Amino acid sequence: MRLTPSRGARAPPALRSPHRHLPDAAGPPARLLRRVAPCYHRPSSSRRCHERLLPKHDSAHLSARVASGARSVVVIGGGLVGLSAAFHLRRADPQVRVTLLERARVGDAASGASAAGVRAMGRDPAERALALESLGRWPELDRELEGTTGYRRGGGLRVALDDAGWAEARETVAGQRADDVPVELVDAATAHRLAPGLSPDCRGGVHCAIDGQAEAIATVHAFAAGARRLGTRIEEGVAAAALAVEGGRVAAVARGDGSREACDVAIVAGGAWSAPLLARIGVPLPLHGRGLQMLLTDPAPAGLTPVVGCFGRPLSLKQLDDGAYLIGGGWPARIPDAAVNRWQLLDDSVRGSLEVARAVYPPLAARTVARSWAGIEAFTPDDLPVLGPLPGVEGLLVAAGFSGHGFALVPAVGDILARLALGLDPRAHLWRGLDVARHAW
Repeated sequence: MRLTPSRGARAPPALRSPHRHLPDAAGPPARLLRRVAPCYHRPSSSRRCHERLLPKHDSAHLSARVASGARSVVVIGGGLVGLSAAFHLRRADPQVRVTLLERARVGDAASGASAAGVRAMGRDPAERALALESLGRWPELDRELEGTTGYRRGGGLRVALDDAGWAEARETVAGQRADDVPVELVDAATAHRLAPGLSPDCRGGVHCAIDGQAEAIATVHAFAAGARRLGTRIEEGVAAAALAVEGGRVAAVARGDGSREACDVAIVAGGAWSAPLLARIGVPLPLHGRGLQMLLTDPAPAGLTPVVGCFGRPLSLKQLDDGAYLIGGGWPARIPDAAVNRWQLLDDSVRGSLEVARAVYPPLAARTVARSWAGIEAFTPDDLPVLGPLPGVEGLLVAAGFSGHGFALVPAVGDILARLALGLDPRAHLWRGLDVARHAW
């Protein structure tokens, strides 16, 4: 059966055209699996990178490199990281002037296309403290924002369908528990109790009770409304053309409309578009954009509570409040034109994603794809974000390269950026190892 690839548009994912055909099951080609973005930390490569590049931080030094109480901040990028930074800035100091510039519409790129998982399980050691801090915020986030994120804590379950997966599951538990991530190894019977309908091949898995999920677009709107309510000026359809650096510090942001936005601090949170902006002032940030696919099925009766993943197979599966299943896992989409956030689904990715999802959770065989979309996400060489001050330019902060797993981190990251901008304790122990200095290769 021939698929008609869906083409990117600037509408939020909920409004995008459905993928018209449900493809026949066919095994995902090995060449495609090599391009799938990692859903979970891979200890064999990432840990070695951090042992080599992990910088030592001094909290006072970090604050001094930014500012002592900025009075005017420009946030570049209207995704969740930028919106969270704006919200936390105004909440911490109602006197600071905060302007957010978004080249299209808030949540138009990676944030709006996110699978919206809220997890601590399966993260790189460098992210675990940050993830735990952030997960502690999610239960109260609707109250803080005076909005609705669609958050619910149903747990996370990563299952094993074969001997190799079961061996990996057993190996991952001790390291995570040592870093206070409350995971437990569960047998097949427990896994089936937690998620009825799992494949009969399930050997067991790893469960994390504090993991959960939210809704991407709802969360974007909640953060945007919260930031506006506190006094942030959000300008959509206005790109940041350049950073103006004078005397070694940020002085302004040149806007795409030709005007200039003066500021004490600039926060670059533009996702895949952060690298070219920083390159113009001689800062080579190692980011590259990838298109990531999402599939949404027609609704079914409620039956799946945890977010389900699988060892050795790219999958993020959750059931939404309306009964529809959201299927992700880092499957690639084509990017014909990154400049305008245009994407195109790949037949192989759709087929491969569905096959993996159905193998893990057979009830999906009765479901059809109602909608499909993609978003352009920024990745770093070690699949970990770059967070904090940029050396050599006072007043310049960056938060980018979340590599497909930044959604859950948004509350804590926004708070850290606000603290850095305002000269407060940046809580560096939460993000030690994510500093830009590790990318000086």
